[in-house]
Amino acid sequence: MAKGKKKSKKKDAALIELNVQLLKRLLRLYEQYCTEQSSIPSVEVTKTIRALFEEGDSLSKVFLRPNPTKIVKPAEGADQIGLTTEPPPIIQTYVRPFLRALLTCRLSALKEFSVWNICMDLLDCIELGNYIKLETTVLQTVSLYDCLLQPDPLYRLSASFNICRTLRIVNLDFNEFGDEGCLLLCNNLVGNQCITRLSLTYCDLGPVCGAPLGRLLVQTALAEIYLDGNHFGCEGAYDLIKLLLIDCEKYNIDKEEKLRADMESKIQEAALRVQQGLPAELTDAEKKERKKRKKKKKKKLSLDDMPPCGPFVTKIHLFDNEIDCLQPDGFAVVQKTVDAFARLIEISEELEELDLDENVIGHVCGGIILDALKCRKESKY
Repeated sequence: MAKGKKKSKKKDAALIELNVQLLKRLLRLYEQYCTEQSSIPSVEVTKTIRALFEEGDSLSKVFLRPNPTKIVKPAEGADQIGLTTEPPPIIQTYVRPFLRALLTCRLSALKEFSVWNICMDLLDCIELGNYIKLETTVLQTVSLYDCLLQPDPLYRLSASFNICRTLRIVNLDFNEFGDEGCLLLCNNLVGNQCITRLSLTYCDLGPVCGAPLGRLLVQTALAEIYLDGNHFGCEGAYDLIKLLLIDCEKYNIDKEEKLRADMESKIQEAALRVQQGLPAELTDAEKKERKKRKKKKKKKLSLDDMPPCGPFVTKIHLFDNEIDCLQPDGFAVVQKTVDAFARLIEISEELEELDLDENVIGHVCGGIILDALKCRKESKY
C-alpha cells in the first residue's frame, strides 16, 4: 500500500510540474505576442496565471478586460511656467495575443473564456473560432461583453459553435450587431445540439429576429434565451414563441391521447381478468413485480452527452422590449401577443422563468397573465 501511495504522489508531482511548465510557456508567449502587436498584457490574466504556478492547477477560467488607467496629474507650477504636459499615449489591451498563445500551447483545460469591453475585430474572431474548433478543447462558456462585434466577424466566430461538443453557454451582450448579425448567427446555429443558453441582451435586435430565434427554440438544444433591452415589439415577441406554442399544444394533445389509450387498456385488462376469474385490480405482489420490470438506472449526464434537443425551453427573458400599445392597432396587437404568452404559461411543463418587465402591456393584459399563472398553479406544472 505504501508503494502505491508513493507512486501516486510522484505522479501528482509530475502532473503539477507539467501544468506549471505549460503555464509558464503560455505566459511567456502571451507577453511576446503582446510586444509584437504593441499591446499591453491584461493584468488580471497575468495575475491569474502566476497564482496557478504555486497551486499547480490548470487554467480553467480567463477574463480579459482593459487594465485600469492611472490619472496623471500635472507637475506643480507647470501652469505658471507655461509648460503643458501631454498625457502619454495609452497602450491598449488586445484579445488576439492571448488567443495566439492559447493556440500555440494547445491549452486544453480552459472551460470559461470571457472578454469585457475590448474591441474584437475579424482576426480576433477567427483566432477564437480556431481555438474553439480544436479537438482537445473543453470550452463550456464563451462570454463577449461589449466587444463591438460586427455581423461578419460574428458570422465567422459562430461557425465554430456547433463543432465544440462541450460548449453550453454563449453570452454576446451589449454588442450592437443588429438584425443582420442576429440572422447570420441564427443561420450558424440551425444544427445546434450543444448550446443550451444564449444571451443577446442590448444587441439592437428588431422584430425580424423573432422568427429565426423562435425556430432555434423549437429545433435545437436551446433551453434559455435572454433578449433584454432590444426592440422586438409585439410582432417579434409573438414570432419568438409562436412555433413553441404550437409544439406545446401538440404535446398536450398527444399526452391526452396517450392517457386515454392507457385508460382504455386498463379497462380492457380489468375485464379480461374478471373473465379469467381473477380480481379486477392487480394484487400488491403483481404491482411490485411490474415496478421492478419498469425500473431502470438513470444515466448521469456528462459533457460528452448531448443535452435534450428541443423544444425544452425553461427561460425566456424579454425585459424592456417595446411590447406596448405605441404602434398601429396598439391594444389588439398587444392582447394577441399577451394571449400567446398566457397560453404558454398555462400549458408549458418546462417553462420556469418568463420576464416581461418594463413593457407597458396595461392592466387588462396584466390580468390575462395573472389568470394564466393561477391556471398554471392549479395544473401543478
